[in-house]
Amino acid sequence: MRHREILPPPVSWFLLLLIYVATFRVFATLPFENVHQFISNSAIILLSICYLVGLLFKFGKQRITILDILLWIILLVSVLSAVRGKIVFGQPFYFGLMAQRSVLLSLSGVMLISLLRQGLITLKQVERSFIFFSLLLLAVFFYYTLFVDPYRYMGSEFVTYSPIRGYRYRFQIAPVIMLFFYSLLKVTLGRRKYFLIPVLLIGIYLIFFLQSRTTLIILAITLLIFFVKNFSVRQRIRRSLIFGIVMIFSLMVLAGLGYTSVFKIYSELFASAIDAFIHDMPGDASSAIRLIELRTAFSYIRENMWLGNGFISNQWNGGWQGIFGYFYPVDIGILGNLFVYGLIGTMLIYLPYYFSLRMTRKIRSKNIFYKTCEYMLLFFFLSMFITAANIRDLSSIMILVCLIYYFRYHFHVPVNRGVILNG
Repeated sequence: MRHREILPPPVSWFLLLLIYVATFRVFATLPFENVHQFISNSAIILLSICYLVGLLFKFGKQRITILDILLWIILLVSVLSAVRGKIVFGQPFYFGLMAQRSVLLSLSGVMLISLLRQGLITLKQVERSFIFFSLLLLAVFFYYTLFVDPYRYMGSEFVTYSPIRGYRYRFQIAPVIMLFFYSLLKVTLGRRKYFLIPVLLIGIYLIFFLQSRTTLIILAITLLIFFVKNFSVRQRIRRSLIFGIVMIFSLMVLAGLGYTSVFKIYSELFASAIDAFIHDMPGDASSAIRLIELRTAFSYIRENMWLGNGFISNQWNGGWQGIFGYFYPVDIGILGNLFVYGLIGTMLIYLPYYFSLRMTRKIRSKNIFYKTCEYMLLFFFLSMFITAANIRDLSSIMILVCLIYYFRYHFHVPVNRGVILNG
């Protein structure tokens, strides 16, 4: 039997980097808005055409998978959201649909596993290109943070401001978080000590420069689950001491270089969050704004509990700010999902997590890249309760679901090609 030839490495790497850029929407929070629009729109058109053509062959050969059904469900939820946006706020249907382009970009995950199944690329290429892509992003983050004044970009989505933290860059951090998990797994399970370098660099970036309470809390919970699942009590204590000593030493070095103000910032941020939770009197603008957003959301959730209120595009009448002032459903976590999609839609968009959990229970692979996908998906799942990451980053979530699907049904496992709904 003749096997297909693998694409030349330069072609496969270029294709993979384009998939990562489109999937993680890297240019959405960089000062390249025109590039982002061009890449996103081109990717949506190309992915939609490829998927529809592939779907015709699937129907003819009775190979519709659960992955296809999950994508249809998510697409249905986004269509319903666009309809609800028109009913509740009067936004044209087209704007509501295109505002959720991350749903259509989720097709990139399907294309990726299709290329893997056909032998046009290898899993090792996917893994190595992801490491390169994430390290490149981390270098870009450090460059802007250390050498470019964020005030230059104030007023764009690229930069945010708070009285406590000042001006900060707001990057698409998901690939770097995923690199953190990958590197940590390489150090602890793969015994590759040199991966400790990206672990420390990412930790420094998250703590000293990103300064996101939500990200750090969710990361800490995910790491706790990781250590409990993978190590004995003795191993947990030993590794915690090693990483603790390294981190304390790094913090001391950075404090010696003049970064002592970060400790004061965190004490104020967490004190403000506690005040907001206990006394309903936040001490910083970020917490105060979220309380206002919560009150706004509650009234609309009560009115449209089942089907939601829809999603509003920034390109239509000033977006959410044109309707409510400062209001972003992403800020308020699962309540943001209920606000946009309603109870029915929110339950449906959680289905990928449910099926991923079922798949992971049947996977016995110790592959580091697979485990990275597993813990990154857990990170996204926990994030949805505090920040509704799925609203804007659904494509990032679905590529992980697709990779887990590949590990479950096609990685060292023979495929039963005659079964409908295989997987």
